[in-house]
Amino acid sequence: MSVKPLRARQAEATRSLLIEVARRNFTEYGYAATSIDVIIRQAGVARGALYHHFSGKEALFRAVYEAVEGEVVAHVMRAAASQTSPWDAARAGLSTFLDACLEPAFRRIVVLDSVSVLQAQVLEVGIDPVELPMLRTVLTPLLGTATFGGMAIDALTYVALGGLYGASLYIARAPDPRAARAEVDVVLDTLISGLIARSAT
Repeated sequence: MSVKPLRARQAEATRSLLIEVARRNFTEYGYAATSIDVIIRQAGVARGALYHHFSGKEALFRAVYEAVEGEVVAHVMRAAASQTSPWDAARAGLSTFLDACLEPAFRRIVVLDSVSVLQAQVLEVGIDPVELPMLRTVLTPLLGTATFGGMAIDALTYVALGGLYGASLYIARAPDPRAARAEVDVVLDTLISGLIARSAT
């Protein structure tokens, strides 16, 4: 097994440190109230080191966003894969994603701040939301059920994505996120129960 040169390992360590420090600050204070100067000072690196890895605060935020979102997507995929029924897999995957809205980093960085910080970039270059592949994987088995048989997976995925975004915002903006999460569960259970009942008729 090849060993990376010392310079490459140091560069990776610096990049990881910057993302860790930025993640902590973005979570606690939000994007707008977090300055590059604070991140540099807390990380103990030179300004040039930050700009070697990131073009600016927005690029650093995107790296943090991708790290936080990637962790949640991995949890969602594992939760869905642990179920044998397509309905149970969809329920487990969606529940895991919504549970993440109770985590401070996910709630602030992914749900609340990413829309204002990254939306212009998404619109300009046409980047698909990272949740789309996750939802396609979780929802595709439902196409074999009576309810969704013959349905276009992309249509189903985008409609589900809208509902997921709405539910995430509802939880994240609520004065009591845990109470809001429980309310969303009632809606989700009602919808899934109704769809299962429809497929049985």
